Amino acid sequence: MRPTEEILQELCNPDLFQMFLKIKSLPLLWLVLRGLVLLSERPETAREIRALLPDIMETLQFGNVHVTLNALNIFRNMMNHLGKMVLRPITLELADKLLHLFNHVSGEVRESSILLFQDVMEAVVWWQKGKMRKNVRRGLLPLLFRNSDETSSVAEAAGETLLACAKFLNWQELKHQAEKRNMVGIRECLLQQDRKRVDKYLQQSLLYLRDSQAAMRQEALSFIGLAWVYWDQSEEMRKKIYSVLHPLEHDSHPTIRSLATSTILMLRYSRQQAKSGGAGW
Repeated sequence: MRPTEEILQELCNPDLFQMFLKIKSLPLLWLVLRGLVLLSERPETAREIRALLPDIMETLQFGNVHVTLNALNIFRNMMNHLGKMVLRPITLELADKLLHLFNHVSGEVRESSILLFQDVMEAVVWWQKGKMRKNVRRGLLPLLFRNSDETSSVAEAAGETLLACAKFLNWQELKHQAEKRNMVGIRECLLQQDRKRVDKYLQQSLLYLRDSQAAMRQEALSFIGLAWVYWDQSEEMRKKIYSVLHPLEHDSHPTIRSLATSTILMLRYSRQQAKSGGAGW
């Protein structure tokens, strides 16, 4: 049963909500956010609670599925009624927090955070675009991998947002490959376009080698297998990759086992080449 207009007006007390949002109790936060979801669904009350957006954003840190979904729904409703500009005061910080939700255990959270990231990116003001580009670059590899998410709606959202990122960065080749959903072409484009980030891309890839989804592990292995050509071959990174790759030789999926073994052999070969002064790359 939906609350009446009179109840909603009585419920709309931003000062009280702000006080409750600072209490670190998940059941209470869920209840408070449910109330704010209802208020955010109406343009009149949405305007009255927009000052609470920074406090609502802070609830994302808990990672709780129900709390997080409520918070994301509030942001979505607020944009629908008040426009994307309502997020401008928090765009950079919110973009950073959304990136951490791309790998959430809940497919619904992954999908909602990825789609909201696109809106936040497009809401940024011109003088913040330089800082936003850093967040967008950090999101490219996770979005590439999430194109293969086992939840089809997440994969679709990732493809759509990756294309939006390419347009935001004005990377024409990435835009071209993202429009075709060409995974191999996107991998190559990321490595060629942003060679200074290869080490960071490899660091990000390691997280996905431990992902519960076989598709994510496979994507990470495929990326690492391609990235070694562009890599400066630091010994520290090599050891990190080895430590994560070895357990995958016993993965339950034959394709993962095969890719892990071939990647390890390739890394060993490249190391031998470097030591012997063989041809570089």
